[in-house]
Amino acid sequence: MLKEEALIPLVGAVVVAVIAGAISLSVAILTKDQKTSEFRQSWIDSLRNDVSKLAGIMYAMLSFADSVKAKGESHAYEFLVSSKDSFVDMANLITRIRLRLNVKEHARLLAVLDTMSQGEGLSKKQTESLIEGVVAETQLVLKTEWQRVKRGEKSFQILKWSSAFVLLAGVIGVTWYFYPS
Repeated sequence: MLKEEALIPLVGAVVVAVIAGAISLSVAILTKDQKTSEFRQSWIDSLRNDVSKLAGIMYAMLSFADSVKAKGESHAYEFLVSSKDSFVDMANLITRIRLRLNVKEHARLLAVLDTMSQGEGLSKKQTESLIEGVVAETQLVLKTEWQRVKRGEKSFQILKWSSAFVLLAGVIGVTWYFYPS
């Protein structure tokens, strides 16, 4: 059997190794979660940017369509030809927005985008309603995602609460050991 004096350096080395491992694990979790939050924030910014571009183009197209209707049917073809790039941009933006969304989490926004992409034959009021619907649903998605960024990822939350528990248990243990009742 080992003498007590020989155990002290061994126990000290094990304690230091456990503390170093815990710190290393904590740093790895914090670094990963920080990067994930950065990616999520970038995703939020990109979604906001694409939806605002889409809404802007669609509102502009509606305004131009009104003036074209006032000029008569002969201008309609010219308008369609001259607006080809805007229609392509709208299709690209709708596709980019759709690709950023999760089918299960963002079903309502995807449904509005589907209706918008099949929007042929819609009145001006219906189109404006669709644009407002996309903006409103996007605001809900952005709010939910921002809350997720503020809270942190699940692993960060677990680390935070377990660290608080260990700290509290340590303080209680030290207090109990040095100040027995």
